[in-house]
Amino acid sequence: MYDIRYSDDNRIFNIHTDGIPHLSVDLLDSLGVPNLFTTRFISYDPETGTGQKGLRLAVMKDEEIAEASPVCRKNRDILAHQLGSSISMECITDQKHTNYVHTASREDLGIPTVGNFALHRHYVDGVVTDIPDVLLTAFGGDCPPVYIADPVRKAIGLVHAGWRGTLGRIPLVAVANMVVRFGCDPSDMYAAVGPGICRDCYEMGDEVYDLFAGEWSEAEAEKIFSKYPARDAQGRDIPGGKYHLDLREANRMSLLKAGIPADHISVSNICTRCNSDTFYSYRSGHMENEQVAMMVNRFGGSI
Repeated sequence: MYDIRYSDDNRIFNIHTDGIPHLSVDLLDSLGVPNLFTTRFISYDPETGTGQKGLRLAVMKDEEIAEASPVCRKNRDILAHQLGSSISMECITDQKHTNYVHTASREDLGIPTVGNFALHRHYVDGVVTDIPDVLLTAFGGDCPPVYIADPVRKAIGLVHAGWRGTLGRIPLVAVANMVVRFGCDPSDMYAAVGPGICRDCYEMGDEVYDLFAGEWSEAEAEKIFSKYPARDAQGRDIPGGKYHLDLREANRMSLLKAGIPADHISVSNICTRCNSDTFYSYRSGHMENEQVAMMVNRFGGSI
């Protein structure tokens, strides 16, 4: 369905085609936490394997805010209702590639936005909350979202984890906020790294490797970077090749460092660039809009 290509045979996601089609994380579904990750599709017919593309959820830089924002909010509200919520309960991230995490208050919910960010809250790439029924939303193209859930303290977190946020261990920052703010115990928590660009597609400069080796450790950097053959602009082989970063493994390592048990972590096997016909992707040059990740602070299952 969607012709999605997976990197392995594990069932990490469930596919939903009613309303606006989307994926959900199987681990979170098992906890009874409403969640989703969108695609390009506005609608999809699984019988014919065809659908309408062009879903707009984020206001892009070249768009007129006054025209685009109501359309994007309406589409996000439709998705929110599919999760049993509404945009009046939404708290969004800002996507500035930081490791800043905001603790949502009731005053944050459903407030007017300019483009994709709240007027009073800038440079926030993660949100956590223990307020029941709050809807957290994060935008992204190739940067994976990380979903975090604590069924004991009834608290959730959602972060946008590009390479800069990953360098700053934003999943660990979110978990630490939940421990301090809500009294969570990481051993009770569950997490999922959502769809994003894979290691094969994510070429980086040497300076990015150096940053990780310096701010993490060289041993950790060696676990998440690999050298791939590469050519320069003139088509000549680059001696030693170029580094590629494994964002999935890097964020999994941060979740482990935060204290979440390995068997409580689910890691995506979907690459947005490899599947740019289904997902918006910055690195593929197909960033007409962005996906959203959503989750609702509601628990109704057991795992």
